[in-house]
Amino acid sequence: MRVSKDPEIRKQEILDVAMRVFAEKGYESTTMKDIAKEAGVVAGLCYHYFQNKHALYQEALTQYARACSKPFADVFKQTGLPLAECIKILEKTSENEAENYKYRDFFDKDGNELFHAQLEVYMSKEIFPHLEAYIKSLMARGEIEKQDAHMLSRFIWGGQMAVTNNAAGSVREKNLFIRQMLTLILKCPPNHTPAFTGGLKNSHLLNICQ
Repeated sequence: MRVSKDPEIRKQEILDVAMRVFAEKGYESTTMKDIAKEAGVVAGLCYHYFQNKHALYQEALTQYARACSKPFADVFKQTGLPLAECIKILEKTSENEAENYKYRDFFDKDGNELFHAQLEVYMSKEIFPHLEAYIKSLMARGEIEKQDAHMLSRFIWGGQMAVTNNAAGSVREKNLFIRQMLTLILKCPPNHTPAFTGGLKNSHLLNICQ
């Protein structure tokens, strides 16, 4: 006998299963019947909540992007956080790659470039407003020089995404490179040069602003 559940709980279960099945079988090879079977429901119930496979995938992707983005967005929401502390937390967060991006292999697979691009767009929508607000807060309290916060935030976000998505190099190596680039991009007044300690090699590079 099938257990009756709250509609929102059932819908969430289908979404959770769908992202896993898409990652395991690939988008083209996955059917609504496959997802229904894994979720323990009839296919008709999947169509009750989602018009078709594409609609189900889009909602599952949106939810996955939100989950991937949350650890980073939560850091930027702390607008009073000193720049040095912010970078340190972001680096530690990015090192939890397996936990934050459990379906990364699917999005990195050859032929899934469009899906990867969609994920980036969805993550940008979740993170960028908080990044821009944080950059503005740094400028307001004099930690970095005042400039176009929107364009600067776009440049930082786009640059770090390009580095992060590069297959070459470890997470720690990428973090070091991003920090070096931020050294060139962000300009701090002489009395607001944050010192960084621990974690990465080449300690002479561990000042984000020089």
